[in-house]
Amino acid sequence: MNKPFPPSQMARKQTPRPEFLDAHSEARLAKCWRDDGDVAARNRLVTSHQALAIAATSRAGGKGRELDTDILQHANIGLLKAADRFDPDKGFRFSTYAAWWIRAEIQGYKIQSWSLVKLPNSASSRKLFYNLKRVESRLIAAGEVPPEHLVDRIASDLAVTPEQVVMMQQRLAAQDGSLNRPVGDDGGSTQLQDLLEDPDVDVEKEVCARLDSRAFWIKMSGYRGRLSKREQEIIIEIYVSETPKTLEALGERFGVSRERIRQIREAALTRLRASFAETTAL
Repeated sequence: MNKPFPPSQMARKQTPRPEFLDAHSEARLAKCWRDDGDVAARNRLVTSHQALAIAATSRAGGKGRELDTDILQHANIGLLKAADRFDPDKGFRFSTYAAWWIRAEIQGYKIQSWSLVKLPNSASSRKLFYNLKRVESRLIAAGEVPPEHLVDRIASDLAVTPEQVVMMQQRLAAQDGSLNRPVGDDGGSTQLQDLLEDPDVDVEKEVCARLDSRAFWIKMSGYRGRLSKREQEIIIEIYVSETPKTLEALGERFGVSRERIRQIREAALTRLRASFAETTAL
């Protein structure tokens, strides 16, 4: 029998009654596809087992719900994968073989669509995803495992590593949230992403650099008296101003050439370096 999972009443209304294949016809179609690449034979084998995909989709979507078209699509993909790998010479019916591929494809889709952060889609990951809560609740209710050994016991029962258990617990702890959502209820512009730590930034180094820069400019302000008024304005406009001026712009402002502004800048910097050197020597 090639329909071990009877489809729901809703599914039967949506889909025409599939063709029934006996064991001989099923094996013949599978061999035509495997040996001769007969696409029509493959399609007939798959469509005759459409009830399997519908039943699995109905169970995966929950009772009383309409069929999820995305899940149904992946169930059909599982049917196609089963047809590509089915070996009729081993004596099994196609429905028995295809049921596993349909279930695996649906489980893989649900794992990948559960979160924007993609989870591993291996057999062990699927087993952990679908059984973690059940095993954890059973162990807690039994009270036989101390809390500090709970992760190790779950890993042992599900044949995975403790690191995989912890990672899955963290993934299942909360659904995805937008990093652009506002923080607080005061209507401010601060978003969650503004509060995240940047792993590429050395905070200590950045603070030290700011303090060094502040100390530098404090000392610089004390040495300004050694410069002429024009030299002070040129240094400030080039190095301190929020919008640094070019040599050409300063030349137009003071009515001299670009080269003359460069010479004045270099002379001013030379005096400032000498002032710093004197302080260091002291």
